[in-house]
This record gives sequence, C-alpha cells and structure tokens, in this order.
Amino acid sequence: MMQRSLFILILALIFANTAAAADLNAAKANGQVCEQTDGYLRANAGAMGDVQEMVGIINAKRRAEYEKIANKNNVTLDQVARLTAEKVINKAPQYRCQ
Repeated sequence: MMQRSLFILILALIFANTAAAADLNAAKANGQVCEQTDGYLRANAGAMGDVQEMVGIINAKRRAEYEKIANKNNVTLDQVARLTAEKVINKAPQYRCQ
C-alpha cells in the first residue's frame, strides 16, 4: 500500500503544475537544482532567487504530502521521504546532489 501511495505521490509531484514542473526540469538540467537523498530538493550555489523560492515551495509541498502518506501508513515522514528520494534518484540519477 505504501509503495502505491508513493508512486501516486511521485506522479502528483511531477505533474501537479506543468509550468512548475517545466521550470524545475530546466533548473535541474542547468545544474541549479538537485535531488537530495532525504527526499527534498536543494538549490545549488549560484541559483537565482526565483529558483531558490521554487525549491522552498516544492519542498514544503513534498513535506505535506510525505506527512499525509506517513500518517496514512503508520510510518515516519523520514521513511516516506527517503523512499521517495530513492525512487526519484533511481529514475534520474544525473540529478542527484553530489
């Protein structure tokens, strides 16, 4: 059940806002943003203010979704976040933070 919920979460995070997803993908491709192993994004050094703001907004949304899934499945928020990170990074390892 948790695996299915995480898959749905990942899809929701990716497609929730097509414009934001396009901006995020561009920021990742330009090396301004990377995926951390804790389930959250990081704006890299030199990222513009709007990129940093976008990362903050997306991370807040991710945390809220992680919390919902964790509560629903009686697991910790950290477990959900790390499992999601693993799936996202496995899907696109080039965007993993170094």
